[in-house]
Amino acid sequence: MIMQEQDAAFQESLVRDQERARKKKEEEDAIKKIQEEEDRIKKLKEDKIAAREDLREILKLSLQEETKEDTIALLFRLPNGSRVSRKFAPSSSIKEIYEFALTCDESPNFFDLVSNFPKRVLPCEGESYMKSCIEMGIQTSTTLFVQERDSDDEESSSESEAEL
Repeated sequence: MIMQEQDAAFQESLVRDQERARKKKEEEDAIKKIQEEEDRIKKLKEDKIAAREDLREILKLSLQEETKEDTIALLFRLPNGSRVSRKFAPSSSIKEIYEFALTCDESPNFFDLVSNFPKRVLPCEGESYMKSCIEMGIQTSTTLFVQERDSDDEESSSESEAEL
């Protein structure tokens, strides 16, 4: 009788120990999976930034000279307060303006161009991205604010940045 009670207690203890070990392994596996996902996301962001830096260097090398006649002067206000000006032909596309802004040394890797008057964000995707300054209503000297985009926004517009 005592032997049976001891065996029953041992079996209960063994089951509890096995259950604890199983739960501990599940927790360790979950932590490992979360860590792997965080590492993967971090690597993707680093790769995206590296690709953007490579693109910046390529664009700097292929940057066309400033237009001399019949121009629209654009002043770019960067997030750090510095300013860069450049003259563009009225037929220049919004894409060319984004590419120039990306070549500025103090420009963030991911940004939007915002005009002050009228207040609007210049499109960085879709058909409007390829429209000219005139088609987009930029006909005179204009100030464009380079506003850094949040990291969440980077994901939503990664397709358009791949087109740059």
